[in-house]
Amino acid sequence: MTRFLFLLILLLSAKFLFAQSPDPDLVTRNRPGILWFYDGFKSSKLTDARKYDRFIIDLVHSDWMTQNTKPFENHWASIGFNTQFLFDIPLTNKNTVSLGIGLGYGHVKIRSREVVSNLNNSIQTQLVSQATFPGLTKSIFKTNTLFIPLELRFRTPGWQHFKFQVGGRLGMQIRPKTKTYGEQDGKSTFHKVVGFQDLNRFIVGIHTRIGFRNWALTASYNLTPYFDTDQVNQINGLELGLSISLF
Repeated sequence: MTRFLFLLILLLSAKFLFAQSPDPDLVTRNRPGILWFYDGFKSSKLTDARKYDRFIIDLVHSDWMTQNTKPFENHWASIGFNTQFLFDIPLTNKNTVSLGIGLGYGHVKIRSREVVSNLNNSIQTQLVSQATFPGLTKSIFKTNTLFIPLELRFRTPGWQHFKFQVGGRLGMQIRPKTKTYGEQDGKSTFHKVVGFQDLNRFIVGIHTRIGFRNWALTASYNLTPYFDTDQVNQINGLELGLSISLF
């Protein structure tokens, strides 16, 4: 037993005597490049600029702007979202200025007192008051968009940075629809319209973000209306909400 304890003490002493001090760059050299430094599957170099805002989720209040309606008067449940994968392309050594470009998906949901409708088989889609539809209790408009975002990004140096971003989006609308709910003769009614003849398939918009590190306030506006109508009946999308950047 004495020999065993002596041998154990000798081995432990040798470990402390000959062990090397930890390399301060070891963690950086072996940090995987897929998420933090995007270098494919290899590790990053110390001289590589850190990259930010590569996967962004926007949680927004969806709305619209027309000549006859004011923004943000719709129901509070008009909640939409955007998800975006972007390349952060540094333009300065410390990445205080960069470009962001990638691919995104947006979902718009608007619950309002008006109905998006081709009333009386009209060629032009317009917002029609609920009073036009007897017994109507709720109207929901939804549309989906695949888009390409392009952003110019400004940020202060360092990980805990202040940021400001401004950019535009080129997108394509997919399957917009209107759902209406009501009551008639004591029975619940439901009606859905999918697709519109005067749909603007391609949507051009502008957006901005301002915030700190992972969090930011965001706002966006569609320069192109949802439908190809005259100026009086134009319906342009508007969003205001909160963004979180995960990588």
